[in-house]
Amino acid sequence: MAGCRVQLVFQRQESDKWSGQGTVRCGLDENAAERSFRTGSYGTRDEVEEEALRRVADLLGNNVDRNTSRVNNWS
Repeated sequence: MAGCRVQLVFQRQESDKWSGQGTVRCGLDENAAERSFRTGSYGTRDEVEEEALRRVADLLGNNVDRNTSRVNNWS
């Protein structure tokens, strides 16, 4: 997604609920940044996957080239 490394892991809990966690890593060398997140519990894997992808999209929404942008990106 958008030239960044995205890793998602989904887990089924004992209560037959699903949860997820993800990591988004963007940039190189001294400009690298990483963000991690966890979702809540959902009744199906599809629901937790939808939430995880929404969170990834939110994180990538501010992902711009730090060398050419005036936007304050991840710190």
